[in-house]
Amino acid sequence: MATWDTYINVDFKDMPAEQERVAIIRDLTPNKYKYRSTYAQVKISKDATKYPEQLWIRLGRGQLVPTPCSMEIVELKSVIPAGL
Repeated sequence: MATWDTYINVDFKDMPAEQERVAIIRDLTPNKYKYRSTYAQVKISKDATKYPEQLWIRLGRGQLVPTPCSMEIVELKSVIPAGL
């Protein structure tokens, strides 16, 4: 199980859950690649045990939401379009 964080621009209570969305997630797992950012399509649940990955939510100015969420990475995206 990896630990990630992401930023959201809406109030946490208004964040839609269980929907696929594209997000920039940052790896917090202590290893050689800590703080590596990834662009991915994810499903986020406010239930901390629903999906295999742990996700910490940060609000627009960096405030950490005190309870973790869970996340499933559906697809890793490439920021640079194929063929360039």
